[in-house]
Amino acid sequence: MSQEMARGDLAAAATADLPRRSPWIIGAAWDLLLFIATPLVILPVLWMSRLSFAPDAIYAFVAAFGATGHHLPGLMRAYGDRALFRRFRLRFTVVPLLLLGTTLPLLFTELRQGMMVILVAWGFWHGLMQVYGFARIYDAKRGDHDPRTVRLDWLLCLGWFGAGLVNSDGRVYQLLEVFHQSGGPLIGPAWIDGVRILCNCGTALVTVAYLVHLLSRRAAGHPPNFLKLMTLAISFAYWWYAMVEIDNILFGIALFEIFHDVQYLAIVWVFNRKRVDGDPNVGSFSRFLFRRSASMLGLYVGLVIGYGFVSSLQQSISIVPIQNILIAVVWTSTLLHFYFDGFIWKVRESGTQAGLGIAEGDTSQETRPLSDGQIHAAKWAPFFLAVAALALSQWFVAGLNETRALRSQRELQRYQHLVRVLPRYDHAHLSLGTRHYAEGDLNNAGKSFDRALEYSGQLNAKAHYNRGLVDAALKQLPSAIKRYQRSLELEPLSNQAHHVHFALGAAYYSLDDHAAAETQYLQALAINPRFAVA
Repeated sequence: MSQEMARGDLAAAATADLPRRSPWIIGAAWDLLLFIATPLVILPVLWMSRLSFAPDAIYAFVAAFGATGHHLPGLMRAYGDRALFRRFRLRFTVVPLLLLGTTLPLLFTELRQGMMVILVAWGFWHGLMQVYGFARIYDAKRGDHDPRTVRLDWLLCLGWFGAGLVNSDGRVYQLLEVFHQSGGPLIGPAWIDGVRILCNCGTALVTVAYLVHLLSRRAAGHPPNFLKLMTLAISFAYWWYAMVEIDNILFGIALFEIFHDVQYLAIVWVFNRKRVDGDPNVGSFSRFLFRRSASMLGLYVGLVIGYGFVSSLQQSISIVPIQNILIAVVWTSTLLHFYFDGFIWKVRESGTQAGLGIAEGDTSQETRPLSDGQIHAAKWAPFFLAVAALALSQWFVAGLNETRALRSQRELQRYQHLVRVLPRYDHAHLSLGTRHYAEGDLNNAGKSFDRALEYSGQLNAKAHYNRGLVDAALKQLPSAIKRYQRSLELEPLSNQAHHVHFALGAAYYSLDDHAAAETQYLQALAINPRFAVA
């Protein structure tokens, strides 16, 4: 006991000798708004936006101007920091060409679906590592660099983010769908259930170990870092809410993406502001942009939104080769963002610490390599192995020389398999129903749509619309009209609203109610004036 008290006294004395620093990155109010409690602001704003915009439209905007746009600050750091560029010149020049040369050919094959699996997996890793990075920043602000705490922080982030991912039927469905479409083998329900059980149990064990570690550290005279714990708790809860609790997977992704983007844009601004004030090697562009000026802050946000315009531009171009090139550029930008952020913002780096107000002095001459040579090259192995595996799988599928009928049958079997894997996920039944409907199997299509409505609590607008199409095909027009009307009540602003109005008009027309039919056709045209059939 006396030895423990002596160690505690020594630790207290060492802490007393350290210069006192603020525990905040900016200040209490700004940290809570931009880094910690940001979801409390995002949630009401996005829920209010659903009154005027469809979830698909919200996701499209966030994906273009947020998800893609926020790549720009990292690229500014990579190519605008002279010392950093000299240090990693090879990575900043060779890797972009390598990634562009890898992604562009994939667009002309079915592997474009497989690339989405890679992007989602790497994006998941990137998101959890950003939260982990903020945990390390808040500990570093207190001068706490305990190795066991560092490891447990990382394991806790991995566990809770992983649990949120695997327990999300929508996210698992999305991953399995594109994996199967790109030629990947069917994964049985037992494997998915096993992964969920393993991940949940592992997360529970890590959480218990983390709490025990906090108590033991507190007993040794190291009180918990409540700012860090608040950051982790809110981030985990928000991730779980966005992934598991939100029915519309696109809206859930948009919820967390905005949180991620706000954190990233704010920390990059703070970092570069400090560098402009204290680092003589800052490039002229960075010195111009990152000044203490509201107009420069507005220009910074404007440049980010402008860069995101590239992502939305490809959707408005009908020339396929140009569209593919733009998609490849966006993919390359995304991969570079994930890759560069893995080493240019390391909190253990003295230059990063200076930019975050953790360390003092001129740290612009950092020369210690993070990871170079064969070790760093080996870290690319998972990416290229994944691309190679998908290419081999696609080559095998192409070698089957299937007829169109056999290919359609195999696609139907894939969606039947997804229903077996996720039997209570309404969208799985909806997708299977659309395949049955396309094949002219109205009986099974109706059953699938009914199950989709059952598991959604009768709240799936698309299932109501598609069930209405089946009823109309079976000449059950009054039932079809009720289905269409319910679909419009649930999602009056959806991307398919003009199709629903048109189908409703067609049903009224078949019942000789021409006035009601005309009203619906005009409503469809009001939503989409170029809807030629209306």
